[in-house]
Amino acid sequence: MDDFVAEMMKMGLLEAKNQGDEASRFVSLVQRFIDAISRDRERAVASRHFLRIIIEETEFENCSILFWDNDLRKLRLTAAYSLDDHFEVVQRYREDLSFKWGENLAGQVFSTGNPIYIENKAEQALPELPVAAATPASLACIPILQLGVLNLSAYHPQEFTPLLRRNWETIGSVIGHLIIGLPGTSGSRCQAAPEVIAQLKTPTKPLFAETPVSHLALDFMPQGICILDTKGRIVRANRSIAEQQGQNLPELAGRSPGVLFQDPALFEKLLAKASESDAGRVERTDVSLMNSTGETYAADINLIRLSDSGIWIGYLLVIEDMTRKKAFSDKVVQSEKLAALGTMAGGVSHDFNNLLMSILGHVQLISPQIEDQEIRRRLESIEKAVYDGSNTVRRLQRFTERERDPEAAIPVVDIDEAVKDVVELTRPRWKTLMERAGCKIEIRRDIQKNSHAAINASDLREVLTNLLLNAIDAMPEGGIIAFRSYLRGERLFLEVSDTGIGMGREVSEKIFDPFFTTKGISNSGLGLSVSWSLISRFGGDIQVKSKPGKGATFVISLVRAEPAKRLVIEKAGDAMSSSRLMLVEDDPEILNLLRDMLRLKGHQVVALSDGEKALKMIDSTNFDLVLTDLGMPVISGWEIARHAKAKKPGMPVVMITGWGAQYEDTDLASRGVDLILSKPLSWDKLLSSIEKLLGGQRETQASGKN
Repeated sequence: MDDFVAEMMKMGLLEAKNQGDEASRFVSLVQRFIDAISRDRERAVASRHFLRIIIEETEFENCSILFWDNDLRKLRLTAAYSLDDHFEVVQRYREDLSFKWGENLAGQVFSTGNPIYIENKAEQALPELPVAAATPASLACIPILQLGVLNLSAYHPQEFTPLLRRNWETIGSVIGHLIIGLPGTSGSRCQAAPEVIAQLKTPTKPLFAETPVSHLALDFMPQGICILDTKGRIVRANRSIAEQQGQNLPELAGRSPGVLFQDPALFEKLLAKASESDAGRVERTDVSLMNSTGETYAADINLIRLSDSGIWIGYLLVIEDMTRKKAFSDKVVQSEKLAALGTMAGGVSHDFNNLLMSILGHVQLISPQIEDQEIRRRLESIEKAVYDGSNTVRRLQRFTERERDPEAAIPVVDIDEAVKDVVELTRPRWKTLMERAGCKIEIRRDIQKNSHAAINASDLREVLTNLLLNAIDAMPEGGIIAFRSYLRGERLFLEVSDTGIGMGREVSEKIFDPFFTTKGISNSGLGLSVSWSLISRFGGDIQVKSKPGKGATFVISLVRAEPAKRLVIEKAGDAMSSSRLMLVEDDPEILNLLRDMLRLKGHQVVALSDGEKALKMIDSTNFDLVLTDLGMPVISGWEIARHAKAKKPGMPVVMITGWGAQYEDTDLASRGVDLILSKPLSWDKLLSSIEKLLGGQRETQASGKN
């Protein structure tokens, strides 16, 4: 292997990070060529291996290599390989195939050093090939340095993009240098033709453009790289620069890299520092660059002064686009903010739910005894307010949950129903108030049939309500709000668009951050961050597309789901069999309230606020069911549950907790808990849940006796 291939490997060609693009395929080709050359030291055998690798790795169906024979003064066939050979189908080639200088397609390519590509013979004239073994629809003839040519063809049309052409020309150079490195290839039969040597000596007409290995390798590097002269002007820019900037490379040659910077003066400062510093190197992070369309992006910059034997020859500018890394970092920061807020929410949710439980319990115990309809109506209003407060706490508890329990039941929502509910719920805001101000909001719905997604209906309604109200705020003069859904494979997309004032890039990048708001101190800045949390919890995503004055479109991506079967929850009846229950709760108010609820329905209840006493009571007394709070001092609800199951495995255990939202969709049977009930809970839910568990226990006991 000569210095050409070794330097390419050293500079990172074979370590290219751009997986999935054309570069990775050609890197694989080069690596396999090198492996083949290490085994086969004879030129014809090595060439045939090169061709076999090309057939295996690409869509070509026939290929051949012809080298210049200086004694015969002709290009002669050295090796050929086809798809038929690969499948052991007999394929004959003309072993005496040869071309004179400039003769036919191969001779033209060899004499000029310029490759020829035919993408589709139906659209491009295909040179006559009277001696060809195949009649292709597309072909490529590529010079192998000054040694010969590589022929590639297929029976179907192929597109040769500029990138593909450049890569194949590089492959031709690689094959040439690998062949030169073989023993016994320096004789007259492996020399360049005198005509080629003459052209190479003529500077005004080179055989092909000079392509130093450093330039070739640069095009395979994921970072944007510019080679600058001593004045800081661009001499060479690699392909990544073109991808970042969205413009042709020739347009950059001879210009200052300052055109890539949002602040061109910044580059001049970096250039001065690199010139003056002893290290000859300047680094700068999070620099704002600007592409050809005027959009900015963040990048890390390295500017290095280059010298050769102490002589200053120019600079190397390395630009690493940090857009993806920065987006990932922003997501991490956002998650940490949400986690901090979730911790604070969790700290108060337990006590607040206990307070709501106390209010709800007393209201429900009093209501049956009140005959005055006005008082009953007011009590019902209090009860409704308690449930609304409970939903608010539940959302806060779920605020930072990024993943759901994989064993939890998958909730399903009908997108059309959710949109209708939200539109009706917010109607007073978008219709009445706006019409009073002389403005009009038009709601448009384009929801695809059978649009169901895997997310809680209440969570989706919360998200859509936030988006709808934000859209209304963005349209003080009125406008259009549109809901549109569509399916893409296993994903369902829901777009919420408005014709409002829109937003710039700076705002749209922060819009999902907790506490970020553009509405002043009267707004919490939590609406969209909560929305993002709720959507991501169910494996979804939410993005925004907006420009100032052009409105905004929020795109929600959700997991597609099949319609769920509706479940009917029966209300607890008045007649219930009496059972012996244990109730453990450290809050005296809640303890007495739950005890009264259960006793009023005929149950025998032992109510304890001390966890240690509860454990002893379980050992000494036979209970039908145990109800316990989760968060208690000294002895937790988990310990009560484990102890109860150890004493009597078939006895149901119910956990009643203010943190229930965190466990609602989780199977806790392995921890000794049969059911989680979240505070505040209604009288009916408490009684019906207990009756269901006890009924199942009685059926099990009856079947055991039979």
